[in-house]
Amino acid sequence: MLNALNLSTSVASPRAARGLSLMELLAVMLILSVLMSFSAAVYWRTARSFKEQGAASEVDVALRQAKNSAITANAPAFVEIDTKTNRIIPWVYKTVGLWHFEDRNSYGQTTGAYHHATMRGAILYNDGKIGKCARLKGGDSIDAGGDPDFDCEDGGYLEAYVRPLSYTFVSDHFIFSKKGAYHFKIGVGGVLEGSAGNKALKAPSYRMVPGRWTKIAFGWDRQSTRIMVDDGVVAIGPGSKPPLTSESLLIGHDSSSIEGLIDEARVMSASPGNTVHLGRTFAIQHTAAPWSAVHFSPDGNLDMRYHAGPVTITITQDNRARSINVSMLGLVSRSEVEKSSELKERQAVEGKPRGNLTLFNEKADPATKDGAK
Repeated sequence: MLNALNLSTSVASPRAARGLSLMELLAVMLILSVLMSFSAAVYWRTARSFKEQGAASEVDVALRQAKNSAITANAPAFVEIDTKTNRIIPWVYKTVGLWHFEDRNSYGQTTGAYHHATMRGAILYNDGKIGKCARLKGGDSIDAGGDPDFDCEDGGYLEAYVRPLSYTFVSDHFIFSKKGAYHFKIGVGGVLEGSAGNKALKAPSYRMVPGRWTKIAFGWDRQSTRIMVDDGVVAIGPGSKPPLTSESLLIGHDSSSIEGLIDEARVMSASPGNTVHLGRTFAIQHTAAPWSAVHFSPDGNLDMRYHAGPVTITITQDNRARSINVSMLGLVSRSEVEKSSELKERQAVEGKPRGNLTLFNEKADPATKDGAK
């Protein structure tokens, strides 16, 4: 019996000692490599999906941040869309100067909501748009000082009610001026003109009416410049970034102020929020032309001065597109994942222009061709 057991052991041991053959080893390795390739493909698909979800979520948050900031600050806000560097930047305007021209102290200063201003030759006048106003002519001005609040380097907004008393516009009538940085004026012929840094803009389609109160504004940021009359955009041009100067902000000018009345003068400066940096593997498309920005009004709705309809921002990676939509009421939502080809087909059916609309094209709008220099 013992010999039989020893015999069986001696018969099995040579094969056990020999181990796996080369063919068996190769078969095992082949099976493992196939399993690993499937696992890697699933992993990379999952990783890309999470990355896309994260990017869409960050854009969503930036839009909501700008909307909430607009409501909180009771001031306009916007989200810059930079398709060159794949950045999404929320901005909020804050009022840095507001003057009602209702009083003047013994030092010649008129009270401002954030900064007082010194009246240099200007006088208070009873017949204002709301209560009293300021009357200027020639070299009269209202000096707000050179506070850094008025630098407006990243974006600015100048607004006022004006009532020209000159019935012939044969020279410049400045409304705001900060030497070497920016200005806003009524030019020859009653044409509104604004300048920020090295970018100038005219609104030849509109002429100022003497003897009538008109609300006018000039705004700029890195994506666009625009002139507005009674809350309607009358001219747009390329973005600008004015240089920093220590000069005082003047309502009017030291030699060529508006000959007329001015009231409810406001200056706003843009401040950035948290920038969203999307990777180079993403492509950004949007329907916010020509601004390359989504603008919110102080009530949180889309600003109808800039947008005639809802806005969509689409981020694409590896033929997969995710869209973030903003309704006219400022509601932000995200759509399901689409293939790029399906997205293009749907856009063609809807007839909505979409694409990488990054910089304002001067040739596309003859109204600004003369103003953007």
